[in-house]
Amino acid sequence: MRHNSFISNFKRGVRLLKKANYSRAAAAALFVLFIGLVLSVTGKIVRAKFIGDSTTIVDGFYAEKKNDIDVIVIGSSNSFCTVNPLVLYEEYGIAAYDFGSSSQPMNISELYLREALKRQKPKVVALEINMMAGDSINSKNEAALRWGYTDIPLSVDKLQCIYQSVGTLNAEYFSYVFPIFRYHNRWKELSKIDYTYFYQDKTNYTKGYLETQSVAQQAVSLSDYDYEGEAWIGEANIACLDRMVKLCDKNQVELLLFKSPKENWHRYETEAVRALADERGLQFVDYNELYYNRELELDTTADFRDGDHLNDFGAKKVTSHLGAYLKVNYELPDRREDTKPNSWDTACDYKRRSGWQDYMAATKAEECFHQLLGDENLVIIVTRADAEKGRKSKVQQWVYENGKMALNVEWKENGIRHMKIGKSELVLSRLGGVYQVLIDDENYYQAGSRWNIIVYDKIIEGVAANLVFDE
Repeated sequence: MRHNSFISNFKRGVRLLKKANYSRAAAAALFVLFIGLVLSVTGKIVRAKFIGDSTTIVDGFYAEKKNDIDVIVIGSSNSFCTVNPLVLYEEYGIAAYDFGSSSQPMNISELYLREALKRQKPKVVALEINMMAGDSINSKNEAALRWGYTDIPLSVDKLQCIYQSVGTLNAEYFSYVFPIFRYHNRWKELSKIDYTYFYQDKTNYTKGYLETQSVAQQAVSLSDYDYEGEAWIGEANIACLDRMVKLCDKNQVELLLFKSPKENWHRYETEAVRALADERGLQFVDYNELYYNRELELDTTADFRDGDHLNDFGAKKVTSHLGAYLKVNYELPDRREDTKPNSWDTACDYKRRSGWQDYMAATKAEECFHQLLGDENLVIIVTRADAEKGRKSKVQQWVYENGKMALNVEWKENGIRHMKIGKSELVLSRLGGVYQVLIDDENYYQAGSRWNIIVYDKIIEGVAANLVFDE
């Protein structure tokens, strides 16, 4: 009886011990998950936001509808400063996106390809090969690695790629896994956008392209293309290319190599890359070669923003050529024929409504106002300040939406008026002699002229113009 009791108690003790071990393991796992969550959330707040560059490019890509992109452009800044997806769409109906990061080494290009294929089923991937020749994945250019890694979601592929770049598991490695370890000192300089960016609409209306009409201060020289020399392409870069080729083959994707026009690129580098491409059965287009052979027209005084990058004028010329090449060599649908508007239609509309508009040339408030009234996507905030002798200005404000007056305020005392316009909050206010027109907490009112016309566009979800007139 005692023997049976002993065995029973022993078994019960083993069960309790196992249960306690399971509980401790579960508690440890929950603790690790909690710490990871805290590091991730705080990292999203304090990490650098490369607005207009890698952050908006990467986040914009993940905001795209799944399996909606036919051509994905990958590479360093030479890729997204050269190929303008909206030009590809407007001229050829090609649905493309620039999915790159500045100074992107080849192993990060491979990571971006893997990430792209998790969400999209492109027909063509165009790889800009500026970083293939003469650069190593182990160069440890911190800026390039931060641009490349910071906004990519955590995954096994990303962890492996970081290891390729850093070479060991150390503090530097984990600073790329959890950016808070690198950017914790940014607490002192945090702004509103650091707290709100995570929740903002990440749609990228340029489809990853970096717009600019800036012109290089000096003419760019492409005349040394035929200089003699020897190209060096590291084995690690070639290994990355081979893995990308296999990945594209596995996913039935065509891989196209191209080189954007830039200073200090030579024929011997072109020939070295072409040899690699030919061995792997890949197409390769070098726009330095085409320019040198007079098959591509570029104005070296007006088409570059600097020696390494094109501006909007040069990018349009190269993109037009690339679009024709893509249509001839690959089977790509014309998405302009879609029965329903797609995100490229929306992006083109956004582009047309951004920047200079005809109404901005008006010389009188009434002329400007009547040009604006016909567009139902515009909200017009008009302020008139009439000066009276010996007295403060008499100020009256109107808000027009859908072509009709939605609000009329003739200020006689301090006050505030609220109104929702599109996705934004409009506030008109008076405090003493100070008047404000706040849109999402930013004041746009310009005092000093008789008329102030603020134009809010519901398509671009922001202020399109802020104009003043004396009559």
